[in-house]
Amino acid sequence: MLGLLATYSCLLLSVSTAKALHSRKDSNRVKVFGLGPGRSGTESLQIALVRLGFGPSYHMKEILFEEAGLSTIGDIRVWHQLALQNGKGQALEDLKTMLDPWASGGDLPLSAFPKELLKLYPDAKFILTVRSPKKWYRSISNTICNIAGRENWYMSTVRQLPFFPFNRFKIQKPMINEVTRYAFDGNDFHYMCDPNNAEATMKWYEDWNAKIKRIVPKRQLLIFETGKDSYEELASFLKVPIPEEPYPRSNSTRNMKFILLAMRTVAFVSIALAVFLVTLLFVGFRRLIIGRKDNTKVD
Repeated sequence: MLGLLATYSCLLLSVSTAKALHSRKDSNRVKVFGLGPGRSGTESLQIALVRLGFGPSYHMKEILFEEAGLSTIGDIRVWHQLALQNGKGQALEDLKTMLDPWASGGDLPLSAFPKELLKLYPDAKFILTVRSPKKWYRSISNTICNIAGRENWYMSTVRQLPFFPFNRFKIQKPMINEVTRYAFDGNDFHYMCDPNNAEATMKWYEDWNAKIKRIVPKRQLLIFETGKDSYEELASFLKVPIPEEPYPRSNSTRNMKFILLAMRTVAFVSIALAVFLVTLLFVGFRRLIIGRKDNTKVD
């Protein structure tokens, strides 16, 4: 029990700190959106955008953990409906309301809707983070595929926990699959994470980058090479001063593996706690039955 509470407290530490610093209010600034899928440098870009003054910045981790202190309750439903409605209808209006408080954003599911974002924010600026297709696929295969793309015992266990943030993982998975179908020609995240489909998935990644270049006007799009480009290219594109600090390198495979280890720990502690409670109830029930039998004998 203590291990579960400790892990849970660590996951919420940044959330509670951030909530004291931010409140959800509208922003009239030009929006900035990253259109690269997860593991293309999206979290590093998010950190960089915040440091350049384009915060708060939307990201999958905000949907799950609310690190910026802005409520994202209901966001998963909006993304899910937007994919089901092919980027149209009421969900598109809900998306506008949902994104207005954010100055920037990136990562899935947001990055799967370039046409919708351009329609809602025609003056926005867009950044396509790119890297080698092989490196990108190897990265998703070793990290986020183990969270949302493949079935495993620890994520199946974590999704059953009825409290924040673990309860969001349960509804995140079907949402991501539907969003991926919308962006990936009908194929879901399970398909992308299947090693048998590696070549097709890497081809999709290249096609996706080409699609973004066709959709977004050149004057509004920056092609940002993850691992090569830095604040110089980003700040120049956004017309802001270049920070005197290194460009952030966050969410490495090592960091993601630490998160996976934390999920395994939470799952293991949860199972151990459940077994302990069932055993305790069984022992108590058995003693109760034995006590009643002894009383009957005495009578």
